[in-house]
Order: sequence, then C-alpha cells, then structure tokens
Amino acid sequence: RGAPAADAVQLTRLPTWLWMARAVWQPRSKTARVPGESVTATATPVSASWRMGDGKTVTCHGPGTAYTSRDNPAAPSPTCGYTYTRSSAGQRHAAYHVLAVITWDIRWAGPGGTGGVLPPLFTAAAAEMRVAESQAVNTSGGA
Repeated sequence: RGAPAADAVQLTRLPTWLWMARAVWQPRSKTARVPGESVTATATPVSASWRMGDGKTVTCHGPGTAYTSRDNPAAPSPTCGYTYTRSSAGQRHAAYHVLAVITWDIRWAGPGGTGGVLPPLFTAAAAEMRVAESQAVNTSGGA
C-alpha cells in the first residue's frame, strides 16, 4: 500500500508512504504429515523491496508504517517511504509501474529435533503510481 492511495495522483517532492498490511506481514506455517511423522515449514517476512518504476528501489526491513488522516502529508514515513523527483507523464499509461517484493526466510522443523533453513521465498504485488509535477506561476509581476 502507499499514501496517497493508488488511484490518487502523487506529487513530485512530496513523500510517499509505503507499507504492507499487517495481515500480509505475518509468519505463515504449514505442516505435512504422514503416519508417525510430521514436518513444519515456517515462512517469516524479513524485508520488502519496492521497485518504484523510475529506476530506484527502496528496501525496508519491516512492514512500514500505515498512513492515516492524522499524519502530516508533507512528512516522510518514519519507517518506509520514497519521494519522486520526476513526473510519470512520459511513462506507459502516464504512471510508474511499482513492484513490491517481500523476501521470506524459510525454516523447517521435523521429528527428533531435526530442522534447517531453506532458500528464501519471494512474493510480489504490483500497482501503478501516477506522479504529477505541480508548478507555481507568479502573476504579481514582482521578482
């Protein structure tokens, strides 16, 4: 998730808050059983890499902080955020294609205290982020 919402237009030089829903950022376990034996694998989220669509990547070691209406929209996220410096006007669909990839550590435990670590698992989700540039025009004639 991000603030502003995915269907809103983000402005350049205004912080974007990035976060994962708490329901997503939870360890997941599954157990396989055969008569007399069982093995449990647990996947724990450890980081989220946000490919922002403009060539930059932000890596956060946690779910990020959810933006609320009580937060200052000009303040950066305390845990996971990004600030675009260029408009997405020249991009396909006039939006940056943002890809969030969660890295999961995988551990397994079996009978008799056996266990170990498996290679990490990656899950991904994508969204489009429209970013506009706001420009001020001085009409007072002053310098």
